[in-house]
Amino acid sequence: MDDGKFTMESASQNELLIWLHQEENHLLELRHELHRNPELGHKEFHTTELIRKELASYGAEILPGRYKTGVAAIVKGNADGPVVALREDIDALPIQERTGLPFASKISGVSHACGHDIHTTALLGCAAYLCKHRDSFQGTVMFIFQCAEETFDGAATMMADGLFDEWHPKMVFGFHCAPSLPLGVVGICRGASNASCDTVTLKVVGKGGHGAHPDLCVDPIIIAANILTSLQTAISREKDPMQSSVLTIGSLHGGNAPNVIPNEVVMQGTLRTFDASVRNKLKDAIQRIAENSAKAMGGICEVTFDDGMPPLINSNLSSDIVEQAAQSVVGREYVSTNINPSMGSDDFSCILEVCGSDGMQRAFRPFAQADHCRGCSTVDKLENKNGCD
Repeated sequence: MDDGKFTMESASQNELLIWLHQEENHLLELRHELHRNPELGHKEFHTTELIRKELASYGAEILPGRYKTGVAAIVKGNADGPVVALREDIDALPIQERTGLPFASKISGVSHACGHDIHTTALLGCAAYLCKHRDSFQGTVMFIFQCAEETFDGAATMMADGLFDEWHPKMVFGFHCAPSLPLGVVGICRGASNASCDTVTLKVVGKGGHGAHPDLCVDPIIIAANILTSLQTAISREKDPMQSSVLTIGSLHGGNAPNVIPNEVVMQGTLRTFDASVRNKLKDAIQRIAENSAKAMGGICEVTFDDGMPPLINSNLSSDIVEQAAQSVVGREYVSTNINPSMGSDDFSCILEVCGSDGMQRAFRPFAQADHCRGCSTVDKLENKNGCD
């Protein structure tokens, strides 16, 4: 970026690789320490302390904040300029690791199954590198080690507790491990990258009674079943079929006995879209279909939405910057722009929204093997010949 924007001299592949090989053992030790000690969202106390100590040792300026977990820091270049932020997530998942690796999780039922230990290590590596190369860039780089991404509220929590009180980035960048990519490839998805995510709760109220006398009841299970199937018409008939969206009802609870009609049934689901207008239209359709279906059968359906995160939209400008930078370091053959959007969500989108929506999150595969379901990469060295993020 130039003309008063953030600028950084082009770093050669050899320069980055030399630094990477010098720091490889330390980065691996950091990653293993994080992986052995995973922590769930809003409980990342050990992780936060480790990050703070590392950043202080590099000479980064740690920013004050009222958030209990998570860290933000800045590194200033050789001249004034705008602020560019790099963000990664630090929390783990409530999943038992079964890899048998020497650095496997020591915490029963908790593991870094989504690669956030790798994300955290990569961002610490970026901070260490830029602290040693302050003369190579103008402006300020902000590092955001975000808590509680997996609980969908970490970004909102940190922003509410002062994340951007003093420094407000012009652009924000992030990355996520992507085992589906070939080894060492940087993936770029322009435009919509990840879907929005809202939780819908549908409480169906009827009139309970004995299963032998349904004529004396208003059966909320039958009403809920009708609503459940009718709701999919919101996806298939209420929007442009070219605009992808998903409505999944993943929880349905009602009744305690086989011969008793309950008074109510509660269903919960997730609505995901790539477009704000489609998101709002589908919410209206869900409420209308559920309320009127219940009414037609003599019952009531109370619909509530727990608004989650907006869709993650990668801007063209930030995508261009990342593509050019990646090509200069790893080579054009290791940069893929054929990355499909994901219906999965990431509250990185909340940060982008607050910062003017100029930024992007890219995908990257740094290890030879990875299995998110088992909890981690299954190798114990950096095998990406092109270097790290």
